[in-house]
Amino acid sequence: MPHVRPFPGPVRSNELGIRELICRLVRKFCVRCCPLSVELNGDSILFGWDCPDTPVLQMRARRPKWTITDRNACGLRMADFMVGYQEPFPGAPSNMFPAGPQPAFGEAVHASQVIVLGLGLNDSYGLLSPEGYRQQLLDALAIIRSSGAVPVFTGLAHIPSGYYDPAQDANLDAFHQVMRDVAQEQGVIHAGWDEEYQGEGDLQPDHIHRTQPATDRLTARLIAAIDRAARRA
Repeated sequence: MPHVRPFPGPVRSNELGIRELICRLVRKFCVRCCPLSVELNGDSILFGWDCPDTPVLQMRARRPKWTITDRNACGLRMADFMVGYQEPFPGAPSNMFPAGPQPAFGEAVHASQVIVLGLGLNDSYGLLSPEGYRQQLLDALAIIRSSGAVPVFTGLAHIPSGYYDPAQDANLDAFHQVMRDVAQEQGVIHAGWDEEYQGEGDLQPDHIHRTQPATDRLTARLIAAIDRAARRA
């Protein structure tokens, strides 16, 4: 009677555990060599408003082994992100929030190894207090870490003074420092977006959104930050 090769069954959990242990070791030396799952939570800057080569497209091209969950939404405030929303701003077109309506951040499923947070700019212009923003960052961090993921902060994009109300400018300056302080206190990798500004040539005509070259530089900083986070995953 001929020998019948048994049908291979599903991969056992201990085999998956061994594979992940190997990947963790390899990632210490070569972050591009193993798959990595990344969740992105940002506003129109991370969305890449009006840029044909968006940050997500660049990440997928430069890190093809990454699995990216894109929860970016134009106009999104962190306050709405934390409690859930049907749309990031009234009348938002569906293409501005591709993932659709979202539950509260703490109720959403988070299965990624790295979770990126790039929110706060829109809150600062709504004059959420720096203390309120700090608490929201801490609450979000607790959720990220409870899911087993490594957190990454983008930092907030620099907006030059003079285009908006002085109180809004001052509040955004305070938000920059709050995100920096929380990152330092909590050991969070910070991508340094607040440092990546080369003058008004970086700005689209609305003086907020970034041109393609400026978006490319922000994306490069974020990829480098996620690479660092991968070594902790």
